[in-house]
Amino acid sequence: MRRRPGAPADLEEFRPNLFIVHNPAAGPTLRGEGEREGDRFRLTTWRRDGLIARLRARGFAVLTLADQIAALPDLPRAPLGASLARSFAAGERVSVFGGSPPGWRPAPLAPDDPQAVLVREGQVIRRRKGRGPASYALIGRGGFKALNEDEALRHGYAQLVHEPPDPIVLRHTEQGSLLPELSLPGAHRTLLGRFATRGRDGWLIAPGAEALAAALLARLNLQLSHSATESDE
Repeated sequence: MRRRPGAPADLEEFRPNLFIVHNPAAGPTLRGEGEREGDRFRLTTWRRDGLIARLRARGFAVLTLADQIAALPDLPRAPLGASLARSFAAGERVSVFGGSPPGWRPAPLAPDDPQAVLVREGQVIRRRKGRGPASYALIGRGGFKALNEDEALRHGYAQLVHEPPDPIVLRHTEQGSLLPELSLPGAHRTLLGRFATRGRDGWLIAPGAEALAAALLARLNLQLSHSATESDE
C-alpha cells in the first residue's frame, strides 16, 4: 500500500527519532531499526539517514522534523516607509516589535508631541488599554489594518530584516540546552514543542536537537549562538 495524493505522510516524526507510522506497509522496512508499539516507531540505531533514504526509495513519504521546519509558511513582505507621528486614545499603550531579544516594546514618543508616538508606515503595532485585551495592526498612511496576534508576530519577525537583533543565546545547563522564552507565531511554537519542553525559564531543547532549533529560528530572521556551560562561567 502506497500513499494516496493528499493523504498524510507515511511516517511523521513528532519527537526526535519518534515517528507516527501512518502507513502500516512501511513496517517491514523498519524491522531491526528500532522499537515498534502500535503506530509508534522509535528509531534506536545509528542508521537514521540510511533508513529514511531506503523508505523514500521504496515510495514512502517520510516527514522529518527538519522537513516540517522547511515547510513552515514564509514570512510576509515587510517594507517600511516614512516615520509618522500618531496619536492614540488616552491611557492606550502602543508597542512596536523589535529589540534583542525581539518582542513588544514601547513605541518611541514623537519629539514634538508628547501625546503621540513615532511609528513607520508599514510597521506592526500592538495596542492595549489598561489590562484589557491587546489589538494589533499595520500602520498605514491613511489608517490601520487590523491583524490578529499570529499575523502581527509574523509581520514583526519579517520586519527584523531592517534592524537585525543580536543572536539568540542558547544557554547550556546541567539539564540541557535552554532557549529563552520568545513570542512565537503559533505554527513555530507548536513545532518547537515537538523537540523542546517549555518551562519557567524558557525551552529545554532535546539532546541533539540544537540544529533543529537553529533552523526554526532562521525561519524567523533569527540567529542562534551558544553560551558557555554554567559550570564554566
